[in-house]
Amino acid sequence: MEIRIADIPLEGLFFEVEERRGYLEWSKERYPFQGPLRGWLKIQLMGIRLLVKGEIHASLLLPCSRCLEESSCRVDVEFLDEYLPLEILEREGGEVEVSQEKAALSFYGEVIDTEALYLEKIYLSLPMKPLCSQDCKGLCPRCGINLNQQSCQCHWEEVDPRWEPLKALKDGLIKK
Repeated sequence: MEIRIADIPLEGLFFEVEERRGYLEWSKERYPFQGPLRGWLKIQLMGIRLLVKGEIHASLLLPCSRCLEESSCRVDVEFLDEYLPLEILEREGGEVEVSQEKAALSFYGEVIDTEALYLEKIYLSLPMKPLCSQDCKGLCPRCGINLNQQSCQCHWEEVDPRWEPLKALKDGLIKK
């Protein structure tokens, strides 16, 4: 939803968010939502700055980073951000180079896209390595079987020869 900056009253603008979305699409990744996205946003104009406060709650299906099975991931995000108009960062007669951090916390023109704000917060709160469970065994690196569902017959005796001196030391300590 786009909001015109001029339409924000002095006391701020409060609204609840509840929408059904198919996917969270970010960059080239696509994660399906499970159920509606819920939360609230409050936008206040403080001089030339926008103060955006809110909470967003969602559930997504993410692939487990060990076994690749889809599993549910609950996301609960609280945020408080301050946005500056990008025009303030420009110089007379040309543009100033703006860091990605400053550009991310800026808006350009007379409108601000609230949907982009909270979808970014959801994406940034996703785990880097989602797991279906803490004790996930993952996939066998040799045959690719999901070790949570069945065991494989692969042998793991292959040892890096650089570890042989330590193995000999360990074996010597165990025999004593």
